[in-house]
Amino acid sequence: MPEKRNLVLITLDSLRADHCSFMGYKRQTTPNLDKFAKDGLYFENAIAPSVGTPTVMFSVFTGEYALIDPRETAPEPWRRAFAKSKTLAQMLSTKGYFTGAFTPNPFVSGYFGFNKGFCYYQDFLSGDANKGVLSRFYNLTEFLARTGMLHFLRNVRNLMLKVMLKEGFFKLWEAYYDAIIDLARRANNPFPFFLWILLIDTHHPYLAPRKFRKWSNFFTMWLSNWRLQKVNWENKLSDRERKWLINAYDDSIYYADSFVKRLWDDLEDLDPVFIIHADHGEGFGEHGLYGHGPFLYEEFIKVPLIIYNADVKGKIDKPVSLLGLAPTILELVGEENEFSPQSFLNEGKNWVISKVLEHARSKEKIAVRMKDYKFITGQKEEDELYYLKKDPHEQKNVISEHPELAKEMRKIVEIHVKQEMEKRTIREIISRIKTVKVDRT
Repeated sequence: MPEKRNLVLITLDSLRADHCSFMGYKRQTTPNLDKFAKDGLYFENAIAPSVGTPTVMFSVFTGEYALIDPRETAPEPWRRAFAKSKTLAQMLSTKGYFTGAFTPNPFVSGYFGFNKGFCYYQDFLSGDANKGVLSRFYNLTEFLARTGMLHFLRNVRNLMLKVMLKEGFFKLWEAYYDAIIDLARRANNPFPFFLWILLIDTHHPYLAPRKFRKWSNFFTMWLSNWRLQKVNWENKLSDRERKWLINAYDDSIYYADSFVKRLWDDLEDLDPVFIIHADHGEGFGEHGLYGHGPFLYEEFIKVPLIIYNADVKGKIDKPVSLLGLAPTILELVGEENEFSPQSFLNEGKNWVISKVLEHARSKEKIAVRMKDYKFITGQKEEDELYYLKKDPHEQKNVISEHPELAKEMRKIVEIHVKQEMEKRTIREIISRIKTVKVDRT
């Protein structure tokens, strides 16, 4: 693999793996991703380290679990976490890369510290993030979250901004596509570039442009999105409304898939390595849940992952965590790994960990994901064990049938918790040492 390859990391917000046609979905939602997977390397069991864009992308950039509730809307916890960690963009910058990003998701904006290490960071937020309208917006968001009104009002806001305004938060990819191409071509001379692009188009509300609607129409698309907000994301949709909502979601995937092909066609002469993944999945009532709340079922944590135009091809079916994405990218360009996780191109573990924190309940939910089995603790009153090979939708808890396996998986959880606590303690000690003033007199 030649060094200093151009790199493009594409994150598809809220795209669950089993709605991609290259992962076996009945509809051809991802014809272009299918070709990338066929000619590149794809992962059958890629697992998000958490649920929620901020926590997952923190892990992608730092190789560490975010010890933050994914619904945290105050900027300070995120800023403190980034201050203690090195990021992928930071490391690539020191190795001679121009690092740029485009993200219309405000919860991974520079306001929260996600721009660390990037030379250019376009988050489509105007003005000073610490003053004025933007700061008041996040203060209001935090207030609404605590009063229980956030979920409904946030989705009304998303609906208005994403479609009616087509600007600011949640803008469609076509609105900033030319800026991506312009930045890539300017950065490529004289530097290699690392570009991160987050697409919000697969995030609710699912509102694909007209020419990309294969399964929905204007009426069913709008009505199903409105109905989901009307019932406040509770499991109260009729079977017909649920079908309409899935149709709209699949059309949004089809629309986002067209971005990847167009970007490759326009950048192919620069020979970039493409890494394409989702941050997390999306629920459609399989466990009585819609959207992507803090739960660890497959529809939320199993994501698509493809590496294209690198010296790696084929399929990997062992579980891998997005926690290893940064080390993998460094390996692809021949750079030494400076993160604690290993590249998942040579990782030997047969299991990965995914977890979410709920500070409001002082609770941590942890899943141990193996190829055929998944163990979850902290999510219900009793622990859960699912045999994914025969029960991919996790409908039957078989923990009573496999007590010894459950016991071993509990040990994995205990070891993980202990190791993470030790890491946290070491980081805190190092942080305190750096602040101590040494008297040399």
